[in-house]
Amino acid sequence: MALYLVRHGETDWNRQQRLQTVSDIPLNARGRAQAESIRAELAERDIHFVLARSSPLSRAVETTKIILAGKPVPVCGDSAFLELSVGDYEGQYEADLRASMGADYDDWRALEHTVAAPGGENIFMAAPRVRHALLDLKSLAIGGNVLIVGHQAVNMTMMAVISGCFDVASLAPWRQRNDEIYVWDMARGQLLDRLRLGVAG
Repeated sequence: MALYLVRHGETDWNRQQRLQTVSDIPLNARGRAQAESIRAELAERDIHFVLARSSPLSRAVETTKIILAGKPVPVCGDSAFLELSVGDYEGQYEADLRASMGADYDDWRALEHTVAAPGGENIFMAAPRVRHALLDLKSLAIGGNVLIVGHQAVNMTMMAVISGCFDVASLAPWRQRNDEIYVWDMARGQLLDRLRLGVAG
């Protein structure tokens, strides 16, 4: 089973560098173009899916629907793939947090979600729900490809669960952009490919 792991397309909050996790912010025009570019890339490679899951938030659901347009694969939202909450930082601009916290903010960001924001969630807290959902998909998709559309931190959590690597040095390269596809071998816990499409905005 190959897992194709995609982050949702860009939103206005992404562009504004405003922290969004559990807030339901829709795609913007560039985000839809990114999703369309991913759809075209997968079609060019003749990639087909037997199952697809997404975070239940609209930006992930819409990205999934664009990628699967015209394909007989149902889109199913799964709360296991909801983004990790940043708690008290939700909705705040990164520039404002840097101004108020100084270097502490960038130090926290560099820990790659291994330390929760105040009132928030970290990778270790999210790992059990992610692991359970991935095991279910693995049993359902024997011999077929699976698409999951999530968010930056929850996708990082999935990659940590699949690989067994939860250290910051391993996590840092997995800070996924909105126009990237990561392909994982679920059985071996190995990253097979990383596609960066470079969609202009």
